[in-house]
Amino acid sequence: MCWDPICGGRLWVDIDYLLWWTRASDAPALVTTSLPGTPPATSGVLGLSSTRVLFGGDDLLTGAHPGGRIQGSLVVAENRLRFVATDGALPTDTYQVLLRSATDGLRAADGGAILDGEFSGVFPSGDGIAGGDFVFSFTVADAASLVVGIPNFARGPGQAVNLLTSPDGSSVDSGLPIALSTSAGVTSLTVTVEFDPALLHVSDVRLGPDAPEGSQVTVNLSTAGQATIAFFALDPLPEGSTRIIVLDADVPATAPYASAQAIRLTRVDVNAGALSATAADGLHVVAFPGDTNRNLRYDAEDARLIARVGVAVDSGFAVDPPHAETTSPTRLLYPTIDPRIIADVTGDGTLSALDASDVLRRVVGLSTPGIPALPDNIAPQDIILSPNTVDADAAQGTTVGALTAVDPDEGDSHTFTFVSGDGDVDNAAFAIDGNTLTTVATLDIDVQSTYHIRVRATDAEGLSVERALTIQVVEPNRAPTAVTLSETTVPENAPLGTLVGELDAVDPNSSDTHTFLLVSGEGDPDNGAFLIDGHRLVTAIELDYETQSEYQIHVRATDQGGLSAETVFVIHVLNVNEAPIAVILTPSTVTAGAAAGEFVGVLTAIDPDAGDVHTFALVADEGYADNELFEIVGDELRTAVALDEEGPSEY
Repeated sequence: MCWDPICGGRLWVDIDYLLWWTRASDAPALVTTSLPGTPPATSGVLGLSSTRVLFGGDDLLTGAHPGGRIQGSLVVAENRLRFVATDGALPTDTYQVLLRSATDGLRAADGGAILDGEFSGVFPSGDGIAGGDFVFSFTVADAASLVVGIPNFARGPGQAVNLLTSPDGSSVDSGLPIALSTSAGVTSLTVTVEFDPALLHVSDVRLGPDAPEGSQVTVNLSTAGQATIAFFALDPLPEGSTRIIVLDADVPATAPYASAQAIRLTRVDVNAGALSATAADGLHVVAFPGDTNRNLRYDAEDARLIARVGVAVDSGFAVDPPHAETTSPTRLLYPTIDPRIIADVTGDGTLSALDASDVLRRVVGLSTPGIPALPDNIAPQDIILSPNTVDADAAQGTTVGALTAVDPDEGDSHTFTFVSGDGDVDNAAFAIDGNTLTTVATLDIDVQSTYHIRVRATDAEGLSVERALTIQVVEPNRAPTAVTLSETTVPENAPLGTLVGELDAVDPNSSDTHTFLLVSGEGDPDNGAFLIDGHRLVTAIELDYETQSEYQIHVRATDQGGLSAETVFVIHVLNVNEAPIAVILTPSTVTAGAAAGEFVGVLTAIDPDAGDVHTFALVADEGYADNELFEIVGDELRTAVALDEEGPSEY
């Protein structure tokens, strides 16, 4: 952490961690809503407005000054977090910074480790073990009343930096001004402007509209990313804010869209040091003013998002759609940027229906001074390789995939070439033919499974984008060789939907997944008696062993690549012992007056289970009082007593 009171209003953090986020539901909360010892009624806040939507809090830094919230933006560059206050330098105050260490807090870009933040007063912070909040205090003492500042602005690739100079939008001035908050007594100024040359190009410097006659200014642009400027006036300047210097600047056509930078004013020297001054950095967002949904054009959706912030439904342009639940997949827009920088197209310092109205006017082609024309041609923004895998041991010249440029200019054509730079180590292993990436050698997965190339896409006007792409070498897809069934028997009379067994495939690709179908072919006569539910074979009818004891089905397994194997299975129906359904006596007559032990007839059981053997017994039951007159020997019914010749004719 560093605080530079000479430069004033400037806060930055050097840490070995970067922001690490994927979507709103698990994005890091850089900020918290309460800090120990800060009276809530009087606390001032350096607030990242959009993070209230994305992260659920907005306190990055607090102080006790009565002015309330100090709005700002957070810029991330390599391992540096820089807070840029929207309205200039920080007021005189004592501030506390808190960076939370948590799984939903500041995370490492490489591996996602949480912050090691304990601070003992000596940098670097941390105790070597991940975990521990970073807490730091600093004081802005006696901030100078004279502030040398550069404005916050949004300008996109290919646009000149021409900013509004009046809130009603009636005047637009070319260039990027350097202004004095109060110019009384100023006779000279020397200042260095530091910027990212990949995001901003400064070509010259000239006197601003408020510089008095006879003033002179010159600039040294020999160092990339620096403009050292010297100005003097013949007489001391009068009271009032003054735009004394203007930089001629534009945004390179290749600047990455939605990136941001802090434009720093360093080595500020007013009247050879006789006047104390505070520098106020500016923020530049590489975006077309008013393009709130970040699609590099203007539409009614941009106006809708502005209106939502204007009526305080949203606090910024964090995610798209803004009303989505935090568990829903979302697209990041400008999550750590003050929304005014993106959408205050009227230049009055607020967001309101007027800004939304101006964007709607721009959509239908009406004049809008605060919204400059889009460039005739916009550079491609990204390169996609699809697919990005190649089979191991594939022959030389095998196609990996097609290269596509993401370009806001509809219908633009592109050429693709290899270029040197970060991620180019394996360029020589591939070739580009038109938009097709092919191999120039056999790729051995045992030697190398991941390859890195760097490609440039250039449009018809010569604008380009470069991207590092990754190719994965994978085992080639081979067809499954057979289908297996975990069980091939099922009990008879089982209810419909009874599980027979689990289907699987024998496949050389161990990670392949498969779908299973009953198909026509040899051995398919009984397909209709079964169904496949995912990988489960179940019954579709009630199976009867006595009717049919074996069923043949034909099953196909198909892998992710469309390759398949087929197998015929024989399903065996298990015989279940079923109760006999009747007893027959043959014959069922006996001579009147028959002696005891006389043969009556043979007992036979009617049983669904063919071949079953049975035992017979007389069963006592109400209504069968004649049982005592008979006996069963084996399967024969015999008389147990002599029957009366004059007795009944039926027993």
